[in-house]
Amino acid sequence: MSVMVCQRVVKAVLNVCGWVGLAVLVGIGWLTGCQSLRSPPFNADSTVLPTDVSPFSAYQSAIKSWLMAHRHPVKFDLHTEAELNTPFECGEGSSKGILLVHGLGDSPYFFTDISKPLCDRGYWVRTLLLPGHGSQPGDMLNATYQLWQHTVDVQVDAFAQNVDTLYLGGFSTGANLVTVTASKRNDVAGLLLFSPAMLPRFFVTRFAPWFTGITPWPNVEPEDNPARYNSIAMQGFAAYQGSVNAVQKVFATHILQLPYFAVLAEGDSVVDVKGVALQLAEHVDHPQNMLVWMGSPQNAPLSAYVQPFPLEQQRILAASHMSMLFSSHNALYGPNGSVRICDNGQPADIEKQCHDALPDALWYGPWGQEGDGRIVTRLTFNPYFDDMMMQLHAFLKHTGQAD
Repeated sequence: MSVMVCQRVVKAVLNVCGWVGLAVLVGIGWLTGCQSLRSPPFNADSTVLPTDVSPFSAYQSAIKSWLMAHRHPVKFDLHTEAELNTPFECGEGSSKGILLVHGLGDSPYFFTDISKPLCDRGYWVRTLLLPGHGSQPGDMLNATYQLWQHTVDVQVDAFAQNVDTLYLGGFSTGANLVTVTASKRNDVAGLLLFSPAMLPRFFVTRFAPWFTGITPWPNVEPEDNPARYNSIAMQGFAAYQGSVNAVQKVFATHILQLPYFAVLAEGDSVVDVKGVALQLAEHVDHPQNMLVWMGSPQNAPLSAYVQPFPLEQQRILAASHMSMLFSSHNALYGPNGSVRICDNGQPADIEKQCHDALPDALWYGPWGQEGDGRIVTRLTFNPYFDDMMMQLHAFLKHTGQAD
């Protein structure tokens, strides 16, 4: 049986039956021989991404050199794709710093659009690259929560020496990591949390650590996205679950006394957004906390700032897990960008039409969005981007850290 057929069966079982169904496949020995992906992009490199390098310019250089030696390009040339995945900074020299941490399978590129307006407002913004990311999906086989948390802690320590005021921000898994770091420090001015993945929508991710040696590749897709992986190794999910466990341990023992700015999408297919909103309200205490809710006003948490969805005139059915970070002008993920995510949990015939369709024939939504016969692609941009940034600037001003 071909590897691709095996992967499709595993993915279908996970979607329909969860990890209990996968355990049945393991028990009957069906997965034997299915999990051997021998092409280089799906094998772990013998070396690991540099982490403990300073100053930041040397860290950037070390990462860029490592990526030039180890990345497998999927869409553009090697230099371009290495640049897209290399940590960056802007606004150097300001006394007000913001460190941003990406999510599972993603890259520093995810913060390109929000960084520029922040730097234009006088902030020094830095990003990092978590080990296992930016090169090839196989390098996620070496990922661990401990290594990710160490990377964040090291970069926060270094940045804190350069600024008087420090905010920590993160997307998805990155939001978990910065929250854990903030709980161990007394010099963090606030948290910026985009789709914080503190509670997964599916209980089954708790079992990922036990399946890493049995089914290392639960999700294999063609790689065509230069700034994120389409395929995630089970070890990546296990490391993500480690970040969930760590942030839940923090919430079980701490009430964090610092402000947060959080953005949640009601249609998020990854995160239990209602549960996360409740946990933030209960465990992160500050009078200037702000929650932006991208969804129905009727379902919004109390006191949330609402950006209403759907937007029928723009053919947008709901916001997605990743959409908030990108403006409509983004070269990769805007409506006219070069990347279109058609693997959206829809039938194969609709997915094929998605790849071939003109932009004005598409509708947008999160993974799993029902289209009622319409061609639905992943929403990868934020129709409220400028408004979200206005709210973020207001948050920073109200917490006393903006000019």
